[in-house]
Amino acid sequence: MATDESVSRALLQEAPSSTDSQLDPQRDPNGFVRDVLNNEIQAQLRDQSQWTYRARKGEHGKVKLFLVCQTREGEIERLIMLDGQTRSPERSRAEDHRIQALITHPDEMRQARKKEHEDAEQARRLLAAFPDAFHFRYEDSDGNVTRFKFSPNPQFHPSDHRQQVFHHMEGALVLDQQQKRLVEVDGKLTSPVKFAGGLLGHLDEGGTFTVLQKEVRPGSWETVRMHVQMSGKALFFKTISVQQDETYTDFKQVPDTITIQGAADLLKHDAEAAQQARF
Repeated sequence: MATDESVSRALLQEAPSSTDSQLDPQRDPNGFVRDVLNNEIQAQLRDQSQWTYRARKGEHGKVKLFLVCQTREGEIERLIMLDGQTRSPERSRAEDHRIQALITHPDEMRQARKKEHEDAEQARRLLAAFPDAFHFRYEDSDGNVTRFKFSPNPQFHPSDHRQQVFHHMEGALVLDQQQKRLVEVDGKLTSPVKFAGGLLGHLDEGGTFTVLQKEVRPGSWETVRMHVQMSGKALFFKTISVQQDETYTDFKQVPDTITIQGAADLLKHDAEAAQQARF
């Protein structure tokens, strides 16, 4: 199995940066999109910044607000609010115990960190396939922001089940022309997706997703919203329903040397400060 580092190097090789600054989004939308997305992938791989931020997550009809801190060892999150209600002292102590238990079990942290890496690499692989998977049509520009519509490229050959979804998707793509970064992508399933002819499950027509990025400090871009609404059937007729609605705000950079314990202490301090600020 390839390591995270080897996969990242492969993506860098697959996505060479274009030096052509004259690509015209109106005359050559496909070439322009390819150039920007190649740069997006390389920029993600180069940027090793770590952040503390707030994550608002809508799950199963409940809204949770977390404080999150990234470290080289993994990510720590602390629940500070549920459905608009701050945590009681008892709930805060329970969060202390939960986080300390996580810190004292490094195997769990390593597994969580491994999954974070795998999810990020898979997202970059899907992004790398985007220019081949779709045809792009220029819509308009506003300052540095350029908008496109995309539709499936019938000549695209998916390399796995995830890429198979591209044949059933259309949507809109928003790019920052000056910095060559992805601003927003919105997709919608225009027909059902059947995996292995339906034997391995399917996704229903009408599913949607949105990913929004923005510059949180000069040169550093982060995801600030992710919305997914999909339904279907998985193997053995298990109904699947993915309704993910998350927003990320208040990004503050933390030192590269911060430890898991340091991150936990920082989140506890910030949670107490946020609690006092409400009263």
